[in-house]
Amino acid sequence: MQSRKNAKNPFFKSNYADINNVLETIAPVCESLGLVVLQTPRVVDNNDVLYTRISLADNPTQYIDGEVRLLLPSADMQKLGSAITYARRYSLISMFLLETEDDDGQSASKKLTPTQKRNQEVNKAMDKLIEAHKNKDLEKATQIWEWAEDNGHTQVLDKHIQLFGA
Repeated sequence: MQSRKNAKNPFFKSNYADINNVLETIAPVCESLGLVVLQTPRVVDNNDVLYTRISLADNPTQYIDGEVRLLLPSADMQKLGSAITYARRYSLISMFLLETEDDDGQSASKKLTPTQKRNQEVNKAMDKLIEAHKNKDLEKATQIWEWAEDNGHTQVLDKHIQLFGA
């Protein structure tokens, strides 16, 4: 998945993906996989941190989580809000392995990493699986199942079970 840089930072004269863009990017994946994202500020060992948890909606005991320290230059609520938003963006970008678009135009010529390639394959298979379900195409769904099984894509197998049963 790639999050587009849709906002400008006038101080550094650079572009970045704002929090709404990041949320829009991950929303379809979360919906299709039944994931719930929780982000909340906390105090841990006298440090302000942003806590992020990604869990399964139907089994919240299965989750990944992480914390990132909120760096505050001063005790100011607006700066705290900015730090939280900044941490939310980077936490989600990191946890979902999002790639942000290059400013220098080299992204078109860049080769995909193995993780990016795998994510691209999974996303494509998920889309085809949803299409097969809409079209009631059990043959196509079976082909996707076999491919996912051969390639160890358990999330595709889980989605197949969710859509077509065991």
